[in-house]
Amino acid sequence: MAAAHWETQLFTRIGRAVSRHPLAFVLIWAMVLGITGSLALTGWGGQNLFSRLTSSETNVPDTDSQHVADTVAEARGSSTTVTIVVTGVDVRTHRAQAGELVATLRDKLDVEHVASVTDAFSVLARVPGTDPALAQADPAAARAAAEATARAQASAQAMLAADGNGFTEVITLDAGLDAKQQSAAHEALDAALPGYLDGLHEQFPGAEAYQVSTRAIGDSIIDLVQKDLIRGESVGLPVALVLLVIVFGGLLAAGLPLVGALTSIGVGMGGLWLLTHVMGIDSFILNVISIIGLALSIDYGLLVVSRYREELAERLDADAAVAADRHRTHQLVRQCVARSIETAGRTVSFSALTIAFSIGGLLVMRSSILKTIALGGIIVTVIAVLSAVTLIPAIITLLGSHMVRPSVLARVPGLRGLVRAVGDASSDTGAFHKLAHRVIAHPWIIMVVVSAILALMASPIGTLRLRTAFTDYMPANSMIRTGYDTLQSQYPAMATPSITLIAEAPPERTGALVSQIEDLAHVTRVSPGALADKPGLTRIDVRVDASDQVGPEVSDMVRTLRGEDPGYRIWVGGAAASQIDFNHSLAQGAPWSALIIVVSVLVLLFLMTGSLIVPLKALLINSLSLVASLGVTAWLFEGGHLGLPQVNGLETFIVACMLAFGFGLAMDYEVFLLARIKEYWEAGHDNNEAVARGLQRSGRIITSAAAIIIAVFLGFVSGEMLAIKELGVALAIMVATDATLVRLLLVPSTMTVLGHWNWWAPRPLRKVYERFQLHH
Repeated sequence: MAAAHWETQLFTRIGRAVSRHPLAFVLIWAMVLGITGSLALTGWGGQNLFSRLTSSETNVPDTDSQHVADTVAEARGSSTTVTIVVTGVDVRTHRAQAGELVATLRDKLDVEHVASVTDAFSVLARVPGTDPALAQADPAAARAAAEATARAQASAQAMLAADGNGFTEVITLDAGLDAKQQSAAHEALDAALPGYLDGLHEQFPGAEAYQVSTRAIGDSIIDLVQKDLIRGESVGLPVALVLLVIVFGGLLAAGLPLVGALTSIGVGMGGLWLLTHVMGIDSFILNVISIIGLALSIDYGLLVVSRYREELAERLDADAAVAADRHRTHQLVRQCVARSIETAGRTVSFSALTIAFSIGGLLVMRSSILKTIALGGIIVTVIAVLSAVTLIPAIITLLGSHMVRPSVLARVPGLRGLVRAVGDASSDTGAFHKLAHRVIAHPWIIMVVVSAILALMASPIGTLRLRTAFTDYMPANSMIRTGYDTLQSQYPAMATPSITLIAEAPPERTGALVSQIEDLAHVTRVSPGALADKPGLTRIDVRVDASDQVGPEVSDMVRTLRGEDPGYRIWVGGAAASQIDFNHSLAQGAPWSALIIVVSVLVLLFLMTGSLIVPLKALLINSLSLVASLGVTAWLFEGGHLGLPQVNGLETFIVACMLAFGFGLAMDYEVFLLARIKEYWEAGHDNNEAVARGLQRSGRIITSAAAIIIAVFLGFVSGEMLAIKELGVALAIMVATDATLVRLLLVPSTMTVLGHWNWWAPRPLRKVYERFQLHH
């Protein structure tokens, strides 16, 4: 097989196989979807996909923050605790009454696998009274007793709300519980909490109780992922179907890209379920898979179906009698399907390859969440293109004459004009051909104006702030969020430390460091203590008075402490430290990620076009489009515009995902456009006419796909998870910018200015292209 034509023969064989054996391909896909989908939903008797997901954390291996987190988690004696935050009880006025009531209710929380239940009232009840005789007989013992009493009173006070309007119950689970036992304990507490609250209501009708724990927070995030996934698809898919009906003028053709999308998502989820057995999969990936799977499947399905209808229209125009002959119609459908796979199949496969490399750039990042997101994105990209090249053509073949007949919807007077205006094109002339010629007539003006608009869009990026905060993922206005926020604001001693240090020294040697930390501005509490089962190490928790616990005040303090040298090794961790480490890991990996993307795009587009100029221009224009879209996204969220939540900065890994996925989608449209332009260039048309005809053939596909994808992305914006909102808005802006300003205006104008230089390459590279070119 000649190297220059291996891929042509491959897609010819695929087209022949699919058109001849469509039922076999549909059955294979149905079987794969049934197996993988049931695995994801039921786990076949084990845990389903949602139960096996982990909560969103952005720790980076081999960093100070990760070392601190691991050391604290491994310390023996750090048993799992659950905190019940009670509000609506005036403990200043009714402390005795509340104490008596809670004592009678405490056994309701003493469920299986609970080691102890502690609250302020029980601690105070155990405080011994002062013994004057002991003070005279043994002053040292009396002082020790007084110190113990003071500590107990301080411990009890720490479990009472600062405003006097509540208290906490600290539930410690048995040490050494396995995952199943911990899950059983949490479920038992969930079941016991309503009864405990009912008991409180007998004397305090306004009381509320909130359960706060690492597990509860993680479960709330995963529940929110499920709800947002359902909400996003329930909003996006119906809108996408309506737009597809308008594009294709019929339900049959419109439903095909959605069939591919749902199949890709279902199979992708099954693949993720399998991956959870060998690596941790973050819950956030599920929505990423859905967003990217829908986007690519609609893109690819739209192109394949449109190419089929284009091939069909041309053949029917050549021989109108074919439609009346059932046998000849069947043969015609098979021919058009095979031809569509040979042409559009190659295009979408090439596009998927460029997208896979773009997303694959995240694999070089040190963060595990970015690696798994990249892996999930690559998996769904491969599944999307496989379904577009095999499943959708197979269904078209089975539908046969039903896809040949004009749709009833296309004959409805109100829809006829709309379908004709935006439907798929089977002519080399039309609205986009006219637009291209207008651009060709004034290329420099178009270039300057569009570039100025993109520069203006990008201007807010100068003030872009990146943040990584685990608490941002908790559902707003939820029980868990209310309980967590109450714990942070009303119980300073129990609040999550702003900074946690691990000192490679025993507690008695860390006094000078503790004093130095206490003298820092905004520090409200420093709590040193030995780490159980970690002799020679000291844990120092620091609480900083700051409205944003990953903001500048805490982050600057982390950098200050990391620069200290107390005479022994220290590791600085906490939320702000994790954010610094995550951002630093991105900065380290970004050059390698960019190198992978740049090299792969240069090589792949060169092998597709034979030009060195086209890939370089694509990299430059796509980068400008991405920066512009990111600037608008930052402006929208940091200013709280258009009803979006106002934030202190965009989530760091969302920006990384937006750049990777956004660049991939931009290359998607670049490939769609260039494939048709190159097709006319090779057919002998001059550069300007090739651009005009290529835009006419692909313009409707690009703009229609963009409109549908934007609707899908905005469907996910309707959810509650902030990270998904940011990603959905960012990608929607990117797609809108790329499909309009870039593909319809900037690319044609630059290709007009460059003329035949668009297709230039040095002679040595030309020889490489002639040997290894990828036909499109």
